[in-house]
Amino acid sequence: MRVNRKLIIISTIITVFSFISAFWLNFYCISSSKDFWVNVLIGILGGAALTIVTSTVSYNHERQICLEKFSYDTRQLLSFLNKYQENMTVDQKIQFYLEYADLDKTSWDMDYGSFDFVFEKICGSRKYIYYSIYKPILDFNVAVSNHVWQFRWYLDGSGKNERVINDFLNELQNYLIEKETQELPTEIDEQGKVISTCKYSYTKPKLTANINQELSGRYYDLMYGRKVRKMEENNGQPKNAQP
Repeated sequence: MRVNRKLIIISTIITVFSFISAFWLNFYCISSSKDFWVNVLIGILGGAALTIVTSTVSYNHERQICLEKFSYDTRQLLSFLNKYQENMTVDQKIQFYLEYADLDKTSWDMDYGSFDFVFEKICGSRKYIYYSIYKPILDFNVAVSNHVWQFRWYLDGSGKNERVINDFLNELQNYLIEKETQELPTEIDEQGKVISTCKYSYTKPKLTANINQELSGRYYDLMYGRKVRKMEENNGQPKNAQP
């Protein structure tokens, strides 16, 4: 994306400069050689304009591939995180986090690093991806990596401090799930008014749900366009953001 983006910008500058220069020479300059230079500038303008077209086509193709790959690798990480269960034992939770820490995330990091949008200062697409998708997962990755050695020491018995380990596990669990409380009516009078209620608590995914919502929302629009999403919704087709 970066190479094609630079080609588009440089070619656009050359095109605009060539057009303005040719226009000025043709209408305002009095010189016997102006026709020659006008033809030269028109030739440069045509070549630059052609470069803009080819670079734009290549940029759009590469842009979609990069977005699809980042979406796929992100969903792979989320698929692993969805295996987490609150009722796991301490050893199972530790093993889960250690396995996650050992996952190769290089490709996922490189996917984000490859983003270089033409209209970034106007649309802020890279900034949106960073704060809505990349950073939440990155923060969790850093939190897990900060406790890897304590987890390993706990399993091999060299650092078996259960209170501290439970604090670490609760810290990481707060990234993955959240608890909510809801009231349900238990008694209703003849007029339909609620007389008494009961409260119950439940857990639901946090990180994976939030990221999946973004991947299926604004990110999907960024990847394929709103028209494609509306067409798929109207046709009842499922979204498929994987390459």
